[in-house]
Amino acid sequence: MSDDYDNIPNSPAIRYYNMLDDDFIGHDKHTECSQFYSISVKDMDAYKLCMSFLGNLENYDRLNFSIKHNVHKCHYLNLWAYDRLSKIQGKKNKTTMMSSLLTHWGKYKYKEECSGADFLYYYADNTDYIKTKRIYDYALNYDQFELLYKQNNNIPCTKKHDEYIKKIHSLIEEVRTECEGKQSLKHYCVAWGDIQKIYSKDELLNLECKSVEQEEAPPREDVNGPRRWQHEEASGLQHRLQRVGPQGEVAEETLSGLSLPEVGSSSGSHQAVATAVPILGISSIFFLLYKFTGLGSMARNFLRTKGINGIHSQEELTHELLESTYDGNAHSDVAETYIGYQAI
Repeated sequence: MSDDYDNIPNSPAIRYYNMLDDDFIGHDKHTECSQFYSISVKDMDAYKLCMSFLGNLENYDRLNFSIKHNVHKCHYLNLWAYDRLSKIQGKKNKTTMMSSLLTHWGKYKYKEECSGADFLYYYADNTDYIKTKRIYDYALNYDQFELLYKQNNNIPCTKKHDEYIKKIHSLIEEVRTECEGKQSLKHYCVAWGDIQKIYSKDELLNLECKSVEQEEAPPREDVNGPRRWQHEEASGLQHRLQRVGPQGEVAEETLSGLSLPEVGSSSGSHQAVATAVPILGISSIFFLLYKFTGLGSMARNFLRTKGINGIHSQEELTHELLESTYDGNAHSDVAETYIGYQAI
């Protein structure tokens, strides 16, 4: 299981933290935050945190979590501030930012209602911070998970959600062993006591996934391409796929990228014979029709009247047509056979 198992996009906890980033960003607080301003986008985190933090302090009474969790909004403000501070690059920058935030925290009217003591404590004990945040965040997420996977128990959990629920239960059992029945100043012990005022221990520990989505493996061809491509050199494959005809058209490829079965030499000879025989037969028929029927003279007349042999004069053309008249006496036997085809 991953260390960031609680980083679940679109979960209620993530949405509330994003709300603290954006809802009350102090657009008129540039002077107070100017020392963190940078023209470099990657160095703007400190400046944005300063602007958001001052806006949240000034509008603390307007910070709105769910009705159940508004009582703990000071805890969430401290957790959010340290979470964003931990993402700033450079230890020197973090120290400067922390000092600035605590200075401003002490100036606002809500300092008695919500101090930065937890924020300072998290800086000193990061392990405590991680456990505390995960317990408080589970309280923010519980209602949505309970609705999805307990009330509608026919909905399978995602793998990420299943991992999250199991890991949180494991953490709670660890905290219970350490904290219950003892006086402890650990912040995660306080967090465990706080969320039990909202949800019972049984509710928090009995949430489970009835089933888990199975991730379907993609078809092998989708990953590696058609089988015949898998052993083909990249250059050959690219050439084959990008072949273009002389007029700019893409050359015809075989269906779905698959070649037709190869044909041996003997099969090729049979195909040649099968193609040649009909052609010869048709040629013979046309030759006989042309030579021994009126079709030949009709064809010659048509071609010549169209000017195919336009170099002859009109008189020469008439004379040649008369000479080419079919001689029935020379081929009387054939004429009798093809009498039906003579011109009238």
